[in-house]
Amino acid sequence: MPSIANSVKNKARLFFAVELDQATKNQLELLQHGNPVFTGRAVSPHNFHLTLQFLGAVDRQQLHDIAESIDVPSIKPFEISANHYAYYPNTEIGCVEINQGKAQLKNLKSHISRALASGGFRFPKDKHGFRPHITLFRECQPVGDIQQLLSLEFQVERFCLIESVQNEKGVYYEVIEEWPVYQPSIKEQFFGIKD
Repeated sequence: MPSIANSVKNKARLFFAVELDQATKNQLELLQHGNPVFTGRAVSPHNFHLTLQFLGAVDRQQLHDIAESIDVPSIKPFEISANHYAYYPNTEIGCVEINQGKAQLKNLKSHISRALASGGFRFPKDKHGFRPHITLFRECQPVGDIQQLLSLEFQVERFCLIESVQNEKGVYYEVIEEWPVYQPSIKEQFFGIKD
């Protein structure tokens, strides 16, 4: 009978997400610490991301097959914006919630779900529906004005398969594989057509 340590070692905690560029992470770090709205456990700026599909603990030997099941969708790169904070009391999460780009994110999430299902993978559906957000604090409470307006914008051109790795310093998110959201045709590449 395998030990618990070995069974954990053979599992990877995985999710699909939009990885954020460094400039956006810097801006979020300023929001996180510059004007306190939440008090709680701050998420490391390295770990800022936008979750699309949580997979949970998966056998490591399935990693390659999961990555192989994903193809490039036909979703043109798109703009995301967040103009307010949000607090989710059931999970005690303080975040910025996405207001522009929700439809494209939902399409991207659906593409991933369909690709996984076609590859024979079944994962649990979101219990609370899909509310795209970027978590700033966990185990937190609101202490400031979460209604204040924000101005956060960034471009989505890629999405990733990420592993949540636990080490002596805490949780660290590591990108395993990434895909563009759109593969331009040869004509588009040749003529430099963007739209």
